[in-house]
Amino acid sequence: MPLEGSYAIWNNRGGSGKTTLTYHLANKFALKNPDKTILLIDMCPQTDLSHALLGNDEHNQDHVSQIGTMKKDAMVFGEQKFAKTVSGYLDLYSSQGLPNNVDPRTFLLNVSKFNAQLPRNLYLLCGDASIELIARSLEQKRNQTASVSQFGAQAWKSITTSLKQFIAKIAAHKGIKLVVFTDVHSSCSIISEIALAACDKLLLPITDEHMHRNGFEYMFALLYGFSQPSNVYYYYRHFSFYYRAKEHDVRLPKIHLILKKSNRNATNKDNQKEWEFIFEVYKKHPQAFNVAKELELKTLDEFKREFVIDISEETSANQIVRQAVRSHSPLLTIKKNANSNNNNNRNSSSNLADVSTPSTNSSLSKTKNPKIVRSASPSPNNRNASLPNVNAHCINKSTDALNESSSLIKQDCLSLNSNNLLNDELSVYTQNEHINAILYDELLDKIASSLLNRT
Repeated sequence: MPLEGSYAIWNNRGGSGKTTLTYHLANKFALKNPDKTILLIDMCPQTDLSHALLGNDEHNQDHVSQIGTMKKDAMVFGEQKFAKTVSGYLDLYSSQGLPNNVDPRTFLLNVSKFNAQLPRNLYLLCGDASIELIARSLEQKRNQTASVSQFGAQAWKSITTSLKQFIAKIAAHKGIKLVVFTDVHSSCSIISEIALAACDKLLLPITDEHMHRNGFEYMFALLYGFSQPSNVYYYYRHFSFYYRAKEHDVRLPKIHLILKKSNRNATNKDNQKEWEFIFEVYKKHPQAFNVAKELELKTLDEFKREFVIDISEETSANQIVRQAVRSHSPLLTIKKNANSNNNNNRNSSSNLADVSTPSTNSSLSKTKNPKIVRSASPSPNNRNASLPNVNAHCINKSTDALNESSSLIKQDCLSLNSNNLLNDELSVYTQNEHINAILYDELLDKIASSLLNRT
């Protein structure tokens, strides 16, 4: 089965909420599509996404650092050891290529084996703090001459598409319906370039505070060579990513959605000039946007309806959304799935699970579902509450209906934590926080539904 979709979540500046969005969107997509294999790739040196997914072990030790330092699940190829992380894979690839006898699925972690709260069809190529160090080696090898490089004249293309080859080899296995979400580092380093080259579509989270023309000019110039802000970009274009990608026939992702996080005081007139600039870029360069050929968007409003989803600050930044990440939990799950999550996901592809089971030397193999220990990082209010599990009729209520019958939330919410901590802990959140968490979940549902509808 071919790759069904690969999405890079990226903005060339920090603070746009990439990791939180990636975490919640992948969980939502996995729950909505139990027949598909959902692969998350953490390309950020901070490894926040990996930690949110895996959490700590029963001794309150961080899984991510133990895997990255090869204290757990080290992989042995010949006389060399490699971490089961993105850095471990890139280290192997840059030194040996991708040998035919190496199955890239061995680098993947089945998230549910570390965190039983999350769907069984969710897999992770774990992040690694050493990725910035590996990047220096990759950059040197990518620019080697044909006489020196093991990749010959294709050194730049081979290194740049190393992650794309990883994904393609997994997708080629029979029976796997693969969808990939990659959390891309906000810098424009070689690591970000490798991540972007691996994906077909780009999800672009932005905020009102960061939305200005210069920022978009810079992003379009770096990725596509459009609207270059100064002559410097033209004079040094042969060093740019877009120029070299075109030179080596490396396809770059098309913009699929712009996810706009709006300030509570924002109006429709705010950032109008910036939106007009983006629309002008679209009209001049529609090939950079993932839109059907027969669809002609003639106005800015039509463009926004097709490409822009508004996410209010109140929904995306509320305490329950944040606490879900800290407690390594899904945001909201329909009650009937709480006790049958494993059954609902049994139809997901089993090809990965057979390969990525932790080794017998790992302490994880001693228990079927090891206890998940929450992050040591407290919330701003020093709360470590469990997350609500909201009934279907509760999720589908409008804001007005929820305001009128807020008691439904408390009555129908169950804790996702195995200790069954119920309404006592939910009571620390305000009614508005509950409502905004539900609205954010509905937005996630809208985004997830749109991903495979527009090819």
